[in-house]
Amino acid sequence: MRKYKIVGDYTAHNVITEELGDMVTTRIPLISKKGTLEYGIGNILSDFKKRGIYPTEDGFDIIALAALVYLADTRIFREKHAEDSWTREIALELQVYSLEKWSPLESLFAQMLNFLTGDRWTITFVNREIHFAVDNERKVKYNAVSLFSGGMDSLIGTVNHLERNHSIALISHAGESYTKNTQTSLLSVFREKYPNIALDYFNLWMNFRNIRLLDGGRENSTRSRSFLFIAFGIFALSGMDGINVLQVPENGLIALNVPLDTLRIGSHSTRTTHPFYMDFWNAVLSKLELPYSIDNPYWNKTKGEMANECLNKDFLRQVMQKSTSCSSPHKARWKRRPLGDCGYCVPCLIRRAAMQKAYGLENDTTKYSNKSIKELIVAHAEPRGEQLRSFQVAIKRIKDNPKLKNILIYKTGKLDGDAEYISQLAEVYYRGLLEIDNFISVHMQYEENNADTNLLGE
Repeated sequence: MRKYKIVGDYTAHNVITEELGDMVTTRIPLISKKGTLEYGIGNILSDFKKRGIYPTEDGFDIIALAALVYLADTRIFREKHAEDSWTREIALELQVYSLEKWSPLESLFAQMLNFLTGDRWTITFVNREIHFAVDNERKVKYNAVSLFSGGMDSLIGTVNHLERNHSIALISHAGESYTKNTQTSLLSVFREKYPNIALDYFNLWMNFRNIRLLDGGRENSTRSRSFLFIAFGIFALSGMDGINVLQVPENGLIALNVPLDTLRIGSHSTRTTHPFYMDFWNAVLSKLELPYSIDNPYWNKTKGEMANECLNKDFLRQVMQKSTSCSSPHKARWKRRPLGDCGYCVPCLIRRAAMQKAYGLENDTTKYSNKSIKELIVAHAEPRGEQLRSFQVAIKRIKDNPKLKNILIYKTGKLDGDAEYISQLAEVYYRGLLEIDNFISVHMQYEENNADTNLLGE
């Protein structure tokens, strides 16, 4: 087991590693020999400038911090470098432009990352003398700036904006080609359907190429991905005029992500859009005296309610199959099937329940590799049925004692707010589980009634 410290360096052009006891310190170059920002930031900056977007110095510091966080998170293997096979000890050092503003926030950033990733972070800021911001006229203005993953929730959020005739900047991050292709496929459809509405797409492809940390390995849990995603949105927002809200569209059930049973811990209990994590971001932005905020417009909606209330339900149904919700679409390759939604992971089950609520069972155009709910229930030895069985445990628990919803919503993390706000969180959790319960019941009945046919398309 090792502890790691990563130092962002604007002067070095090579990775420099020092080893002292169990501490590995690695200096990571942030600027190339050509003078451009590394790891995809320079590329997206060129795209910004073409649209008249010029980020501020604080914007540059936020995206640089996110790059170091994402590097550390993906290059330090939990099972090898954590006493409990999960919690790592990671220190970061970054040069920032306004040290007097950033220095008091070292502890707040550490708390935020501790909550998000489950690790122990130490953050240190030092003075940055090199300047990046360009004082050019900002030429483009949008009605909305929203994160866009290519999933169902961001699809609904985008359709709603376009139906309101909102010009929009879609902020995306893709670490592999399947996700990128999903996003660009939807983008093409948007532009065909809404040709007269300004729609810009900015995708940060963060690539660390062959950078390795000494004995670090690779980590696939990527709990810090939302930190990078939101930081990229703030980076973009800082270069625009006339708008100061970054929208993060996510249904309330997934945002809370209450553990379905006692075994769903670790990587299952992600907090990527948890209300407390969102509060951390707004606290950071406020203390940095930045005029921006993070908002989830669907925090009190189930996924089915989002779909049912979409401002163009017909169009949503038509394009739904181009989006993806699966937690791991690449696992299909092991069964020699096309990459796509599996139909049995937690996000897929929530998606299927939402589509049933909005359109009925037979009107989901998505091609799932596994459609039979009956098979998932009866195949007790099959790992692919674990998520459904966990949902059944959670559903029975909440139906037996509905008042538990007021307690269980605190399982993933702290919640701040008045009584009405907390009540709405409890209710969206309750309605979300019942939405899935209804889907399971209806689908089972459907399979029983059509046992002699192949209507499931298996």
